[in-house]
Amino acid sequence: MGRKRACDACHKRKIQCEPAHPSCDWCKHHDLECTFDREIRPRKRGVSKKPSSTRLNNRPTPHAPEETLTHKLQPLEALLMDPLTAPAPLSSSTNTFSPCRDPEGLPPPSPVSGSRPCFGKLHFAGYHLGEISSYNGVPHFSTTGREWIRSRAGQAPVFPAVWDDDEVDRGAPQLGKEDVLPPIKEPPSLPDRAVTDRYLAFFGTSHFRLVFPVLDTVLFEETIDTAYGLGSPGPHELLVAKTCVFAFLCMVTLFVGSESPVVPPIEGDVMAAKAQHLLPAALRRDFTLTSLQTMIMLTMYQLFAGRVQSSLICLSLACRIMFMLGAHTIANPWSSSSPASRAPKLLRKLFWLTYNFDKELSLRTGQPPCIPDEHCDLSLPPNYALTQYLDRYMQVDHDDETMIPSLPGDLRLTLIKSKTCQLLYSAEALRKTDAELLRNIRELDDELEKWRLSVPLKHRPALSISRHVGVNKALSEAHDSVRTIVINFEYHYLVATIHRATGRCRAWGAHGEVVPGEEMKGVSSSLALSVEASRSTLLYLRSVLPVLMAPEVFCMMLFYPMSAVLNIFCSVLLNPLEPQAEADVALLDSAPEMIRNMRIKQVAKNEMLQLKLVEEFITELSRLSRCAIVEAARRHGVMDIDGGG
Repeated sequence: MGRKRACDACHKRKIQCEPAHPSCDWCKHHDLECTFDREIRPRKRGVSKKPSSTRLNNRPTPHAPEETLTHKLQPLEALLMDPLTAPAPLSSSTNTFSPCRDPEGLPPPSPVSGSRPCFGKLHFAGYHLGEISSYNGVPHFSTTGREWIRSRAGQAPVFPAVWDDDEVDRGAPQLGKEDVLPPIKEPPSLPDRAVTDRYLAFFGTSHFRLVFPVLDTVLFEETIDTAYGLGSPGPHELLVAKTCVFAFLCMVTLFVGSESPVVPPIEGDVMAAKAQHLLPAALRRDFTLTSLQTMIMLTMYQLFAGRVQSSLICLSLACRIMFMLGAHTIANPWSSSSPASRAPKLLRKLFWLTYNFDKELSLRTGQPPCIPDEHCDLSLPPNYALTQYLDRYMQVDHDDETMIPSLPGDLRLTLIKSKTCQLLYSAEALRKTDAELLRNIRELDDELEKWRLSVPLKHRPALSISRHVGVNKALSEAHDSVRTIVINFEYHYLVATIHRATGRCRAWGAHGEVVPGEEMKGVSSSLALSVEASRSTLLYLRSVLPVLMAPEVFCMMLFYPMSAVLNIFCSVLLNPLEPQAEADVALLDSAPEMIRNMRIKQVAKNEMLQLKLVEEFITELSRLSRCAIVEAARRHGVMDIDGGG
């Protein structure tokens, strides 16, 4: 019996064709009829492909980091510089959206009914591997994703029980579940006024007020007066002010050590619970600057405490209030020095803070952003780039709170994040051809490199991190180092995220290889850049651990190494005989200890569960990576290899 012939559509996409009448599965899914009109070229006989006999102990020495990156980028540059290589657009009657197929040509799984709390989809080298749990940031591999892992490693994965097998379809979270705030049984009462004043004094003199400019101390003193009943406020005004003070107190506990002599101890969760207890009545009418501050501070507290879902709800409310107050269209309030400009300046700071959280969470979770760029004035404050990398201590000692804010990260980088979401990860982006996707990747990569070169050398991220890099002497000042470290993490994560989008390209074959063709040379090169950036994330983390003192944002920082670990793991499984594979596994081995060392203050119960889950998950990835190398060596006849099952 002759070999079955694939239809034109499946042949073009290099996917498995399941014959049926009148259309195969793929064509039926896209409302098309199968055609067989392509020219059949005779096969050359007598030519067979033999598996590589490269031995694992005789691998070539890797190039220097920047030389390697330049070499890998050349095919992508050549592709995008030549418009003639772009494939012709599909007919307007054809649906150009084609979901990435799962391993071994299986169709993508149907959406699970119910409310499973998952975030962005995981794609790598054409494979749809699963989703990311919104409770703990740990990937939840799909059935076909697990099957791909088993096929590469030769063993079934044994991941920690993030989801109970009997409850998966209903989405019931187990280990690392997002904890809840304590119940409030009595009318919430504020702490003594002296306690609140001490917390305000602490925040007003710390470097955190520069990075998170959620309030103006002069204006906030008036809010505190109102919350404690000074000036005979009305019932609703009193309620709004009290809610805001509770939100402020819970937020500041994030930045205070567990045994700080500066302020008396209060429980952040209790303060947050009291704020949320009053919130429905406080938001019933008359949205004000105080309402916006309340929602942003609650967003920060929930996010930094690891409650991502709760933070997203708070953030969406903050965005709506911000729109109602017109903060998204205020043009350069810093041009005025009058006392009346304090409120507009604070509003504009709150806009940028909200914008930053919105784009960051959108890129991390795969959920659409709340703030549409086209409806906002995105002009940066005057001389923004010149003021962002000044001595942090000079700025802290400065009494003028109306100055241009620092904010977390760099706003120019946040604008690139927003473009990345729109161009590469939106619903519209899923319908782009491979050539369009690669062109957008190159444009974003160019813009990101221009930003990198604009950063002063002391703070500038390196293109790639050496495995033997030491701590940068410029990071000796703790307050300065946190900002620089965050910017470096964001840069490498953004490089990885931009280039990882090639994992959705249709150029990937059925077994993770790039289908031959001049127009698709840049696909594998772009994915290699993504993996290199993930290596740099872990290597950079290892180099800065001695000066990384940011326990208050541990849950936010944890995302960077976790994302890098997953990317490196997928790379090892895809190319287990590559020269970098063994070094990558060693890097995975070191990740749990590095993550443990990121947390230097007393660990809360939910954070302890998070750390346990992360350590078990990464340990299993390391084991599977080793198995994949051994299995690939066995299949290719490479016997002199160290490894374990």
